[in-house]
Amino acid sequence: MAKGKSFDAILADAEKLIRVWTANPKLSLGDVTLPAVEAMVATFKTTRANADDLRTQLTKAVNDVNDQADALADIAVRGRSGVRAQFGNDSAQYDQVGGTRASERKPRKPKGPAKSYRCALGGASRQVQ
Repeated sequence: MAKGKSFDAILADAEKLIRVWTANPKLSLGDVTLPAVEAMVATFKTTRANADDLRTQLTKAVNDVNDQADALADIAVRGRSGVRAQFGNDSAQYDQVGGTRASERKPRKPKGPAKSYRCALGGASRQVQ
């Protein structure tokens, strides 16, 4: 791609060249001919349209995969909950489906005493929890 130019700008430039060249058939660009440039523009438009179609198809496919992944994740969570309900939250089966057994969970730490600090302006102490 031309540095700093969009595809639309490149296409517009090429179409301007074709219009000027058509109006002035004596224009010469060495081995480049007007029919060759017109063919390049037509090929570019077709290829760009194909790329846009493929991009649309890719977006749809990615969305479909994401929807299927969400559905599978929901089933897995539901299945894990079912295993926990039937076999218990400390069972080997619950561990096998990816749950964390109750006996393997860390206990909660109790909250410590409230911290106090002195206010720099008034000198009064305040407690923060």
